[in-house]
Amino acid sequence: MREVCASEAAGHCEGKLYGDDISLSRRWRSDSREVELGDAFVAIKGAVVDGHVYIQQAVDNGAKLILAASSEIEKMDVKALTSKGVSVIAVEDTVIGMAKLAQYYLREISPSVIGITGSVGKTTTRELLVSVLKKKYKVHSAIRSFNTVIGCALTVLSMAPATEMLVLELGTNHFGEISEMVGYFPPETVIITEVAPAHLEGFGSVEGVLGAKLEICKSAKLKNVIYNFDNQLLRDGVQTRCGEDINRISVGKSAGASLQIKNVTITLEDSGSSVTADLSDAGGCREYKAPLFGSQHAYNIGFAVAAAKMYGVAEYDIVCALVSSQAVKGRGVCKRTARGNWIIDEAYNANPASMSAAINNVVELNKDGKYKLRAALGGMRELGVSSAEWHSRILRQIKQFDAVALIGDEWYHNQLVVPSNAKRFKKLDEYDGYAVLNGGSNAVILIKGSNSYGLKNLVERLTENENVY
Repeated sequence: MREVCASEAAGHCEGKLYGDDISLSRRWRSDSREVELGDAFVAIKGAVVDGHVYIQQAVDNGAKLILAASSEIEKMDVKALTSKGVSVIAVEDTVIGMAKLAQYYLREISPSVIGITGSVGKTTTRELLVSVLKKKYKVHSAIRSFNTVIGCALTVLSMAPATEMLVLELGTNHFGEISEMVGYFPPETVIITEVAPAHLEGFGSVEGVLGAKLEICKSAKLKNVIYNFDNQLLRDGVQTRCGEDINRISVGKSAGASLQIKNVTITLEDSGSSVTADLSDAGGCREYKAPLFGSQHAYNIGFAVAAAKMYGVAEYDIVCALVSSQAVKGRGVCKRTARGNWIIDEAYNANPASMSAAINNVVELNKDGKYKLRAALGGMRELGVSSAEWHSRILRQIKQFDAVALIGDEWYHNQLVVPSNAKRFKKLDEYDGYAVLNGGSNAVILIKGSNSYGLKNLVERLTENENVY
């Protein structure tokens, strides 16, 4: 374990260091508004916003290390920055430069790397896995869905020199993206949660999604693959395209899975929501419980358990870590209001698989007719020419709901037949005035849709001025 200096890293990415040769190890930010004292700031030139404009703001907020494009250096007063104790690394392209810095830093710190990908469940699996691995190791992972090259690089550069386990989340909406990420940050263990219709504009078909996800198996350090055994397409892909000498661990309900999901129970009580799953392997069957909402999380629990066991975490510690874990905001967090309604916050994102699962979970929860069922469902983006068909399938699932608000252009396709219990709105701003979702009591209110529709704001409005617990 040692500190990696900025000059070493600058040499690796063909950059030039101005100022003191300080430690590379620190929090890295790409948003100047998030910078705090001692952080590093990378200026990224995007299609709309150029981060170089905000370098001074980052410095004012306490940045001590700046990564900037060489072409912008002459526009900056570098001497003024260095005189104030701020170091600057200049590179040709800051995205590529940051990835190379992170690649070098990762090689020097040398933790075990676990990479997680899949159409659904990546972030929840990551959080569960981190919670159990922390029982034995010094673990680092992203603080949110940093699942692009930029996000992974920021995550890697922000890890402490003493890190023993690094957990990365790898997302994609086009071919080659995951290949690029594993080229820079090769995992030794990968988890593939699911392959389902998502980002079909870029992949064309579910088979295309499979091919993109299996790019993770191109990792030069790959030793272990943990995957969803119940998805036949994925199962076949892992068997034929991940190398003969790779250790394969499968999780699923089907007979033959390395870790078999037996019984799954979801509950909604005063203390909150929970998922309980009985998982069976060669060592026997054991019950695991986590404060999540939805039976699909039995798989995410299984992936975390399988990986934790492989890395030697004690059974007791796994059970305790899962019970004390927390759901991720926007991904199934359940909030109880003072008037007795449950808000199911699934506002972060949606694709056909996750939307269908969320609806099924609410319906399953209400088998005895105890609750009134309501929902606000945002459209599902990036589904290409099959978008109308996938939205039509969702409409067929909501018949048991008392009231549903459908928000977004995707619900207006002329092929769609909207049931009488639902009403469409182009934007969230148009929604107010239709069936007050939180009126009355004893209702379960599902909020889910693509993140761009801003349904998190609806969650906030529904819980505003409420005693939420």
